[in-house]
Amino acid sequence: MIYCAVLFLAIVIATCIVDAKTILCSGVNKTHTHGWKVNDESCVYLTMDDVRTAMANYLWKNIMPYDVPRAISLGFNPSAATTPSSYVETQIAASEQLGSIQSPSRFLQQSLQTQPCVDGLSDGILNQTLHYSLLAKSMYPWADAIPKDIYIEFVVPYAIANEPRTDYRQLVFESMRESLKTWERPTTNRLQMVEQYDIQGTLKEVVKLINTRLWSILGRPNKPIVFQAGLTPRIYDPLSVIAYGHSSCTGLAVLLISALRTVGIAARLAGTPAWYGDEENGNHSWLEVYIPGDGGGQWIFLEPSPGIAEGDEDTANADDLDRDPCKRWFCKSDRFNGSTLVFATLYTRSELSLFYPMAWGVGDEGVIGLNRTDYYNSICGVCP
Repeated sequence: MIYCAVLFLAIVIATCIVDAKTILCSGVNKTHTHGWKVNDESCVYLTMDDVRTAMANYLWKNIMPYDVPRAISLGFNPSAATTPSSYVETQIAASEQLGSIQSPSRFLQQSLQTQPCVDGLSDGILNQTLHYSLLAKSMYPWADAIPKDIYIEFVVPYAIANEPRTDYRQLVFESMRESLKTWERPTTNRLQMVEQYDIQGTLKEVVKLINTRLWSILGRPNKPIVFQAGLTPRIYDPLSVIAYGHSSCTGLAVLLISALRTVGIAARLAGTPAWYGDEENGNHSWLEVYIPGDGGGQWIFLEPSPGIAEGDEDTANADDLDRDPCKRWFCKSDRFNGSTLVFATLYTRSELSLFYPMAWGVGDEGVIGLNRTDYYNSICGVCP
């Protein structure tokens, strides 16, 4: 079904709240202004159009090479703002010089409400992604504590690695919304809602809840999404995992990351392409979630907990961000003795960027990565 209507964000009071733990930059006002945390001590406020344009330009400037030939189909629209990174300039020149990108303005959004969509056409994945990224920012208080650069890189992107690009956000957002009603901010008095939350505690609680309920909510009746080995990259993107009802570790991690991003929680893929540096020993994927706090916040890892059926949530004990890392099956000193390399996915590109090595795509350097080996050696290297 073509999604034509544009949902306007609720009208609230824009405010900045400082407490002993974190700064919260909240909400939107009558001019559709978003408050963003830019460092540990201040907030900046931008209009809705400016935020959408900044997000679209960021996605274009750092676009993955797989997406260059189909950029227009994804929803990118040529204009005269910024240019893409030099890393992908050769791919762009080889296909078509699309120029820079600007997200459709509020004027265009309003026109879509009064004019029927052309039969068979929609506005592409990009605009749905931006729409739900901004909607989550206005609805959930934890989004106010996430710095702007973290939010744009680890919430907004429509892709995580080289998985097929699918339009999952509306489905996941609407499916999870009832479970998150407790934290959803009303259309009035958002200041009160922000003040009553311990953001770090709330984020951890919500992450565990999503890791508990996601699999039954998006699964079939009485048949939650489950683990099945050996399916990457065949069943790997969120909609394929939902459709088949199963995936291996990478697909399950991608689905959980996608669900967290859809509700405004920064998350990224992590894993090793080869245990002990040897491909014959296999690989593994999991995820990391950003928890804001003093000193720039921290990334904490966990695993998906698929297979939890409806009604079993209270006894399932899904993985969460407070769990002792040593209780995870792979977090052991014998695996992290210096021979296993671990990476996390990034979206921002530069000339000095590393790539994210994928066991299912050996030699593919299209996904940017961050070497996290030292972190996991320090955490798991002490586990018996």
